Amino acid sequence: MNINLLFESLHLIEFAVLYLLFVGALLVNKKFTKATNYVAATVAVVYGFVDEVHQLYVVGRSFTVIDLVKNCVGVTLAFLIVHVNSFGGILRKFK
Repeated sequence: MNINLLFESLHLIEFAVLYLLFVGALLVNKKFTKATNYVAATVAVVYGFVDEVHQLYVVGRSFTVIDLVKNCVGVTLAFLIVHVNSFGGILRKFK
């Protein structure tokens, strides 16, 4: 495996984990609902955007749209897995 591919895939993983940490905090505090699930995903995506923007001001770092997309994809994949497992999503309507 190419080391660059590994480092680039970490964007997906780290923002999926960030979202899952938000979900875990909501579960522990018994605040996890469909609405708070959407809020957790939104906060994780916004944090990804803020993280990319702040890199404009850090020497040796840069803002890239592809990194922002990878952040969003990581959160979206984790969100879909949690949403379907917790609330059934579209599949529950057919049971």
